[in-house]
Amino acid sequence: MDDATLTKLLCQILGGVAGYTWRENGPEYTASEVGIYYGAIPEGNYRAAIGVRVYGGTDDNVTSLHGRRAQLRFRGGKRHRGGADSLAHPAFLVLTGLSRTGGISGISRISFDPAGADGNGREERTDNYIITLDNTEAST
Repeated sequence: MDDATLTKLLCQILGGVAGYTWRENGPEYTASEVGIYYGAIPEGNYRAAIGVRVYGGTDDNVTSLHGRRAQLRFRGGKRHRGGADSLAHPAFLVLTGLSRTGGISGISRISFDPAGADGNGREERTDNYIITLDNTEAST
């Protein structure tokens, strides 16, 4: 599985969380939706949002194990101190322990870090996950 396919799969999985919305090519998200973005969250976007990025990995040709790391950036609503944390928890629940889904053998969170508020008073945090791909879904 290539990194773009994996990133879109993660966005799709997160889009199944109540209150989160993933539209790969659809219209812009509404103010009441938590939009999921492939990569960076657009700067001018003033709603709560999640950005998904695959950023590294390993390919072991001896064991045929292929792993990737993914970072989720959560940005809460304006002046909502716990907004990013509130968004990260449902993602953790749906991703951690996910197994045998779309070429993913397993996922676990390896770290998270509060990033503070952006210039518009929206709290942010990043969560990092390690993903083991099914042997049959080796990266290309």
